[in-house]
Formats: sequence, C-alpha cells, structure tokens
Amino acid sequence: MLFLLATPEYSNLQSNTTKVKVHLRSGVAEIFEQHQDLMGKVENNIIEIETNFENKFEKSLFILQDAVFVVSNQGLDTTAETKGTGVYVYAKKVKEITSTISVDEVTKQYEQKVAELEIENQKLAGDANDKVINSKIFLLKDEVEFLKKVVTIVKEFKS
Repeated sequence: MLFLLATPEYSNLQSNTTKVKVHLRSGVAEIFEQHQDLMGKVENNIIEIETNFENKFEKSLFILQDAVFVVSNQGLDTTAETKGTGVYVYAKKVKEITSTISVDEVTKQYEQKVAELEIENQKLAGDANDKVINSKIFLLKDEVEFLKKVVTIVKEFKS
C-alpha cells in the first residue's frame, strides 16, 4: 500500500505500508490494502502507520497540524503498475515521533518559540498597525500551539 504524507516543508512517501490508523470525525479508521475510498479531516492530529521492510514490522507515529486524509484505490495515475490502495495525508505541519526523540529538545524548541512570540508581542505594543509584526505573531502563535501539542504527546509517548 502506498502512503504519502506531505506538508509545504516535508514529504514522506512509502510503498511498503501495511496499515494506517487515523482518528476521523466518524471514528477510528484502520486502513489496509483494498480499503474503500475515504476522506476526512484528522481529528486528534495523530496518525500511526505500520510498514513491513525485509519482514520486519515497524510502527511510525506522526503529529499533524490541520491535516486531511484521503484513501484511494485509483493510484496516482491510471497505469496498471500504480493501481492499488493509496493513503494520502496533507497537513500544515508534521513532527515524527520516534524512540530517539528527546522531550528536552522539543521543550527547548517550544520555549524558544514562546520567547520569540513574547518579543513580537512587545513590538506590537509599540505599533499596533504594523502588518508585518501582526503576521509574524499569527505564524508564531500557530507554531507555539503546534509545539505545545508535540511536547504533550512526546511526554505521553516517553512515559
């Protein structure tokens, strides 16, 4: 089964995926080969995949921000070689959770973004009409919210 996870800055394409687990509004979906076509918004911002590489099963966990999920049996094009079940996930941001991920590292990234946000908020207090500062604050708030979610999930994953 084909699995594609894409953001504006990240792309992960795997052809040896055996199972994808995702939480949609209608419930938890577990996708296997020949699953029916499906699409929806990822509700809990987590997607889990299983791959089989050289008869070794591996699980991967991704934290997503504003993700949509599509399952198709048509493939990327209509040639016979590419037909089969494809799972396509498009998100604003993604962070892969692995056993080597450090809670301290993620927390440090979060704290840096919070500090940057505070500096931009102080600049805004001086000039509330500055559209550049306003847009920076909007983007930083978005990053801080995502990193806060990542820190929480990584702490749960490590415990």
